[in-house]
Amino acid sequence: MKTKQVVLLGTAALGLLLIVIAAILFIRPYDVPEFIEVDSSESAFLIPLEGDTTNQAAFHSVEFLKEKKVAAKRVQITHRWNQTGFLPQTGHWIGTVRLIKVDRRPVTREWTKSPKSGTTFKDEAVSAESRDSVGFSIGVGCTAFIPEEMAAVFLYSYPSKSLADMLDTEVRNRVHQIIAEKAGEYDLFELPAKKNEIMKAVREDVLPFFKKKGIEITTLAMLGGLTFENPEVQKAIDDAAKAAQLKVAAEAKRAAQEVENKTLLLAAEGKAAAAKRDAESQVEVERVKAEGEAKTRLLAAEADANALRKMADAKAYEAQKVSEAPAVYMRLRLIDMEAQRLKQWDGRFPSYLVQTGNGTGNGTPAIMLPPMPALDRAKVSAPAENK
Repeated sequence: MKTKQVVLLGTAALGLLLIVIAAILFIRPYDVPEFIEVDSSESAFLIPLEGDTTNQAAFHSVEFLKEKKVAAKRVQITHRWNQTGFLPQTGHWIGTVRLIKVDRRPVTREWTKSPKSGTTFKDEAVSAESRDSVGFSIGVGCTAFIPEEMAAVFLYSYPSKSLADMLDTEVRNRVHQIIAEKAGEYDLFELPAKKNEIMKAVREDVLPFFKKKGIEITTLAMLGGLTFENPEVQKAIDDAAKAAQLKVAAEAKRAAQEVENKTLLLAAEGKAAAAKRDAESQVEVERVKAEGEAKTRLLAAEADANALRKMADAKAYEAQKVSEAPAVYMRLRLIDMEAQRLKQWDGRFPSYLVQTGNGTGNGTPAIMLPPMPALDRAKVSAPAENK
């Protein structure tokens, strides 16, 4: 009985061993699914690795890549069994497609001399020489990205490079080339004033050149100024700059002094003109006043002359009348005097007599007495009654 059990156990173990051996020899390993995710800032291209090879000339064309662009954010990589030996399990699973991702995120590079300001700790400043063979270096900053519609162009142009790699290699070398060419057109002391022209020439060449290759450069500018290899050259340029600044300051001061002098001159001229106008006004006032006084005196003199002339005419007239009829004239004068006396009489009788004549008995003597007033009869009759 025990022998039989041992035989059965041995048979079962042998069968299990045969199954294990068969599995090892004839069963392939499990095909584990493979997935790759695509970020929102990436463009993915699913490239077949096997298939028709009759059109391999256009395999890496831009149009081919555009057709293989995928919009999915999770892509499965399909596999096939690759037999490498006689036994069925001898081999492995290989992918039939390849997913290539292009990172489109912006990348910035600063190629400077100082390790504290650049992207890396190395001296990456762009070196060049002036026309008179004076060496210098210049810092350059660059920012670029890959537009989504240009991802296929970038992948076609640089199938195994990232945007950062291209900025540090091809873009930097192109910038270096243009700076060196333009700097060689100017002498040492012309370079500081030509920095903008040099960078303008760099942008005009580099930006369109790399845009055709799928790289959009948004910023390409100079960082800092020119750094000359010889410190004495830098000192000479600094001294020249200081002298130029002093010259500008002196010129500005001179211009300001000229303005101040003109202001003072205008003020003095204004005061002189005002004083001249005041003097002319005073002279005019005095002249008008003198003319008025002269006219007044002239009018007074003319009035006096007229009065004298009238008086002389009156006297001459009277003299003429006296000479023509002295008796008539005297009678008229007596009448005038009587009329004047009567106008001025206050009602009292005079106590004097006026005798006219020449006192010699010639002529007609005349005694002028005012008429006697009528006596009050009451007063006159009263004495008669008393008698």
